[in-house]
Amino acid sequence: MPTDHEEPCGSSHKSFCLNGGICYVIPTIPSPFCRCIENYTGARCEEVFLPSSSIQTKSNLFAVFVALAVLLVTLIIGVLYFSCRKGHLQRASSTQYDINMVETISANTRHSHGEH
Repeated sequence: MPTDHEEPCGSSHKSFCLNGGICYVIPTIPSPFCRCIENYTGARCEEVFLPSSSIQTKSNLFAVFVALAVLLVTLIIGVLYFSCRKGHLQRASSTQYDINMVETISANTRHSHGEH
């Protein structure tokens, strides 16, 4: 929609705008400009405007989400693995401690009863 300062182009600029764009001039500016119809952009409406940028953004967000999900799952698996391993080592250490205590008690019992 033209403003008060804009005027439609004359016949000298009839084909200035492409793809159905509407040509306007501002008397104080020597070169014309275009108002593009939907899905076109550029100084002369020469470029097709694809709303794929929003699709690309959604695709990028999905890729980031998947990467974070994989990282989180890997982290959880790592924590569970090391927790189980630590628990296993503590049980093994505790069992070894129990065996050593039994041997010490057994040896002390033999020494106190006069066995050498």
